[in-house]
Amino acid sequence: MNKINIVYYTFTGNTLRMVKAFEKGLQEANVPFKSYSIVELKDDNEVFDCEILALASPANQTEEIEKNYFQPFMERNAKKFKDRKIYLFGTFGWGSGKFMSNWIKQVEELGAKIVELPMACKGSPNSETKEKLANMAKKIATM
Repeated sequence: MNKINIVYYTFTGNTLRMVKAFEKGLQEANVPFKSYSIVELKDDNEVFDCEILALASPANQTEEIEKNYFQPFMERNAKKFKDRKIYLFGTFGWGSGKFMSNWIKQVEELGAKIVELPMACKGSPNSETKEKLANMAKKIATM
């Protein structure tokens, strides 16, 4: 079983609802995991102590990941992403969710491997989206 860490940022609570659904899937799969709010993160190294790192962010208005916490996190830890297994998910309130394809590209350029296609949700995740995310967590847990 993989240890999975989750680093997330939430502004309106929509991304946090996705994180909770992902955590539920991990709990059901009896997988060790720990979640970190990027706002409260004290030690970046701690989050990289895992087999798979899940990152969750809402989109900024410019179709990018959150700029005050997540973008600096990605920049200061760029070298730690090499050969790392990553799963991405998040929310957006406008636009088309293009931020996710930009984020995939950024992560792959850092040398990481995306383990499954990311999930992006417009607005608050409904029960179907939450169920899909929980099932994705179970799938990732057994990789």
